[in-house]
Amino acid sequence: MIKKTIQRFKNLPNRIFRKIGFEIKKVEKRTVNKNDLSRLSQFVINNQPVKLHFGCGPRVLKGWVNIDLAFEPFEDYLQYYTDIHYPENIRGDRNDFYEINFLKTGLPLLDDSVDVIFHEDFFEHLTQKEQVVFLAETLRVMKKGSTHRINTPNLLASMRDNSNFRKGREGVFTDEWENWHHFSIVTPAILEEMAKMVGYSDIKFNAKNNSVVADLLPREYRPDEKDRPARDSNVFADLIK
Repeated sequence: MIKKTIQRFKNLPNRIFRKIGFEIKKVEKRTVNKNDLSRLSQFVINNQPVKLHFGCGPRVLKGWVNIDLAFEPFEDYLQYYTDIHYPENIRGDRNDFYEINFLKTGLPLLDDSVDVIFHEDFFEHLTQKEQVVFLAETLRVMKKGSTHRINTPNLLASMRDNSNFRKGREGVFTDEWENWHHFSIVTPAILEEMAKMVGYSDIKFNAKNNSVVADLLPREYRPDEKDRPARDSNVFADLIK
């Protein structure tokens, strides 16, 4: 996931993040990485799909444009990913990684140049404003008919499984925001309205590892069934340009 500042994380226990394969580390305030912006602006793969992976964290995918705020080697996290979700043949390195805050800079890519976009448990870490900006910028760079794969927690399922609204304020499961540093959690209906508002032509809801472009994607890691056992605990959606 894209990391926020340490000030926002300081009251959250490390054990929560270790459980999903991350830990809190203090980092210096970052400026725009102009080298990576330049590299991406010149990115070309002859006769190969251009694939963007947002909020990659340590799971950098070979042959993808992996975008996050800081590069982290995968070795400390392989115990969580395991070879099932991060086999050796798909492990990328720093050359596959781009340190870019696209919300500030935009994507240095041409219109209609990207074949597929993928991210999981990333969208909910954006504010509502950032989600709209993100959907608009990704739509701009996508080729006509290409797919934007979104895998994000489902607000309906989370509230259904954990809240008791009859108790009023005390019955609301606020951990969905407070314990996971989520900002804007969507339902299928909310996501569909946002996508169509921005200009996506269609949105197809399906299931884990059941994307219309599954042959182009890695095996989906999130959600961990131990954390979210319900089959509808996440929204799995293919946004079509």
